[in-house]
Amino acid sequence: MNIWLINHYALPPTDAGGTRHYSHARELIRRGHDVQIIASSFNHLTRKHMIMNPGAKWERQMFDRVPFTFILSRGYESNSMSRVANMFDFAYHVWRGAWAAQLPRPDLILGSSPDPFTALAAERLSSRYAVPFVLEIRDLWPYILTEVGGHPKHHPFVLLVDRTMRYLYAKADGIVMFSQHSGDLMSRYGADPKKIVWIPQGVDFGMNPEPRPAPDDGQFTVTYLGSHNQWNSLDAILDAAKILQGDGVKNVLIRFVGNGVNKPGLVERAKNEGIHNVRFDDPVPKKQVAEVLHRSNAFIINNRNDGASKSWMSFQKIYEYLAAGRPVVFGSCTNDDVVRDSGAGISVEADNPAELARAVEFLASQSREQLWEYGVRGRRYIEKAYSIPLLVDRFEAMAVELTGQACSTEAVA
Repeated sequence: MNIWLINHYALPPTDAGGTRHYSHARELIRRGHDVQIIASSFNHLTRKHMIMNPGAKWERQMFDRVPFTFILSRGYESNSMSRVANMFDFAYHVWRGAWAAQLPRPDLILGSSPDPFTALAAERLSSRYAVPFVLEIRDLWPYILTEVGGHPKHHPFVLLVDRTMRYLYAKADGIVMFSQHSGDLMSRYGADPKKIVWIPQGVDFGMNPEPRPAPDDGQFTVTYLGSHNQWNSLDAILDAAKILQGDGVKNVLIRFVGNGVNKPGLVERAKNEGIHNVRFDDPVPKKQVAEVLHRSNAFIINNRNDGASKSWMSFQKIYEYLAAGRPVVFGSCTNDDVVRDSGAGISVEADNPAELARAVEFLASQSREQLWEYGVRGRRYIEKAYSIPLLVDRFEAMAVELTGQACSTEAVA
């Protein structure tokens, strides 16, 4: 089967950012399928272009047998109209299809919706080639614009997005959702429940080796690794650090690793308020994430305490935290609480700095053996339910049903 995975922000493991489609593609290729990942040339985390050849409109690159086609699209510096222009630019060039002229005809096209316009371009391509179209819902548009962004429901852009998503739901032959309890919300915007398959975020154990013991240097390092944006509500974690400092807890360091539009404000706030028990580090390539995680004693993550977070939880980072074998503090209001379900840490009320601080302080007081037990529970939980081969089984079954083609009987070494 020849499968095209079209995701504006797909990245190889040599860069910082999401590698879901790289990991899924590698597993599909191992099973004998042909896969092509189509992504923007512009990495929105590092603000750098992936195309190596100056002047090229698109470029193919190979990463451990996984082929990428990077399509040139304009850059931007902030979440403003320039980012919207980047969305339209990438979607337009995907739809034009000049990059696809030398590729074998696809049997199925998946369009991912970190923005709806990329998914729309993928749907138009599937119509052109007369092949099934799978819609992958990464963000619940336009719900996130109104619930998270605070935009009015009758804003022209919100209405455009709403109409686009309703069209895509109607046209999709299959729909992939990340969050197990989001079916009702998606149905509200026109999704047919019979088309929906739950394929959550997962862990590529090729990039997440078995945990090793945490550092024992007298400092309890609690790491947040991921995007610094509005969705992750990192001010609450910074508030928790300030509480710990004010209470005289001296052996705890909260480390922020990553980038995003909110990072400069967090750094400035820590400086202005004299919060000294925090550290801000640059993002790291996906291949180095496990090393960073293993240098930590625990991890922390916080939901926004709102309806969007309750209905939709798709944090890639939380699965990797659990795979790294460390306890997790989770400010949670979601129905999909894998920390609670696995027994691998402490779930507290979302956006509650005092509870986050107390949970961190409690873990810092535990023995190494107790902390290791938390970590082992998390690792085994992820291995049983969230490994890439298990998740690809679901996608492959859907692809076989939609295309009528059989699975390959032999895996490629």
